[in-house]
Amino acid sequence: MGGTKPECKKQGEWQKSTEFGDGFKQYISIICALYACENDYLFIDEIDNGIYYDHLDRLWEIILTLSKQTNCQIFATTHSKGMLESFARVAKKLNAQDVSYTRLIRNKKQELKSITFNYEGLEYSFENKHEVR
Repeated sequence: MGGTKPECKKQGEWQKSTEFGDGFKQYISIICALYACENDYLFIDEIDNGIYYDHLDRLWEIILTLSKQTNCQIFATTHSKGMLESFARVAKKLNAQDVSYTRLIRNKKQELKSITFNYEGLEYSFENKHEVR
């Protein structure tokens, strides 16, 4: 410990954060951004980039918990059904009923439209196996 680059303790030894994978760097980036955006908004494009699917629930737990603590509203994009399923699962686990999900679609005239689902609508969509991407 003691350099100018961030370090993390892994199995009792300090290692530079650059030695970890992209998923870890994404976690750290999101956590730092949540604190930096206290009482504000945070926009995250393709939130699941670099995140291993087994770690999605933990990422959402961090995001939903820290966003409440920092009063930061999160806007995140993804094309991943697994990421959306994880979002719904963790929101239910944490009883985070103030979340919503917006889906962009094109109508028959090829006009772009948005549909916003509240927590109950999102849960209903997953329970009834509706397309959510």
